[in-house]
Amino acid sequence: MNARWWKYVSRIFRASNRRRRAAKSFCDAATKTHINETRLTTIIMRLRPCLSFNCTITSLAKILHQPPQSCNYADNKEIGAWLNNILKKGGTEDWRKVLKEATGEDISTRAMVDYFKPLMSWLEEQNKGRQIGWE
Repeated sequence: MNARWWKYVSRIFRASNRRRRAAKSFCDAATKTHINETRLTTIIMRLRPCLSFNCTITSLAKILHQPPQSCNYADNKEIGAWLNNILKKGGTEDWRKVLKEATGEDISTRAMVDYFKPLMSWLEEQNKGRQIGWE
C-alpha cells in the first residue's frame, strides 16, 4: 500500500519519498488528509496551509486566549474536544460549512497573515530606508 501511495503522489503531485522506507513497514497515506478523487485531492493539498492556520489560530485565540506564536496546546482537553467536533462529522456535511461553523469565518489567508504580522513588522523595521526589489 505504501509503495502504491508514493506512486500516486509522484504521478499527481510530482513529489517523491526521500526516505525510501520499506513499503510493508509504513503507511504514509494515513498521515495525510486526502480524498480519493484526484482533482479534489489536489485542491485540498493546496489549501492545507490555509486550513491548518485557520484551525490553529482560531483554536488558540478562542479557546486558549493566547497568542499563537508562543503557546502550546498539547494535552489540552478543550482543544481536543473542539477538534473532535470538527472531525466527528466526517463526510456527513460539506467541509467548508463544517470549518466555517468551527472557526466562524470562511477559509482565507487572514489567519496566516495575522500569524506572521509580528515578523512582518520586524522585517519592515529592519529594512526601513532600504530599497526592496529588483529594480
